[in-house]
Amino acid sequence: MFESLNDVLHNKLKKINAKRLHISEEFEEFKSKDKKYTIKNWLFEAPSFRKWRITQLDGGEKIQVFNTVAYPIFKCEQPILGVDILWFGNSQKLLTVLDYQPLIQDNDYLQKYCSKLNVIKNQYSEFNNTKMKRIYDSNKYFSPWVIICRGNKSNLDDDLNNIFYLFLEEYLKINTFFSENQFLNSKEIQSKHFEYDQYSADKDPADKLFKKFFGEEWTAKFIRNFLFTAN
Repeated sequence: MFESLNDVLHNKLKKINAKRLHISEEFEEFKSKDKKYTIKNWLFEAPSFRKWRITQLDGGEKIQVFNTVAYPIFKCEQPILGVDILWFGNSQKLLTVLDYQPLIQDNDYLQKYCSKLNVIKNQYSEFNNTKMKRIYDSNKYFSPWVIICRGNKSNLDDDLNNIFYLFLEEYLKINTFFSENQFLNSKEIQSKHFEYDQYSADKDPADKLFKKFFGEEWTAKFIRNFLFTAN
C-alpha cells in the first residue's frame, strides 16, 4: 500500500548519493509464522547521513505500516527525521506522525530547524491533530509542530503522498543549506543520538505490534539490532 511513499524516498536517496548497506537476512525480510504478516527493511548511508533506515510492514487488508528514520552525521546538529504511518484496514483509519525530531528543546534551535513543519500543517488541516500530542513527551524528541493525523481513506488517497513529499523535501533542504553548528558540538550530537535511540527503544509503541505478529524473541533483536542500535 505504501509503495509510492517508498518509491519517493528511494528516489530522493539516490539524488543525495545514498548507498544501500547490507543487513542480515532475518531483518531484510521476515514473515510471521502464519505467513499473514511480512516485514521488509532497508538501510542506507549518505555523505550527510550516517544512517537512514526504512521499514515496511504488510499485513494485507488488516494493517499496513511505513516507517523511516534518518540520522544526520555527527558533524551536523540537524534534527532526526522520524516518520510513522499506519493504515488499519478493518476500521478504515489512518494514523500518521511526521516530525523533524529535535536534539534539544531550545527555542532558537526549534525555530531554525523545525518551524517549516508548521507551514506544511497549515496547508493540510487534517494533519494538525493537537489532541494526540499528549501521547508524546514534548520535552524529549518531538517538535512543537509535529504533524499528526488520525484520518480516513480520503486522507490516505488525497493528501498523504503530497504531505510526505513536502515533508521530505523541506528536510533535505535543511541539510543542503546547513553550514555550521550553532547549538551543539559533535560530541554532544553523538550523545543526543544515542539518547534518542535509548529513549525510542524503551518507548516505541510498535513494540507490542511486532511482538504480536513476530514474537517476543525476534522483536527484541529487531529493536536493539536494527531499529535503535545506539551507534
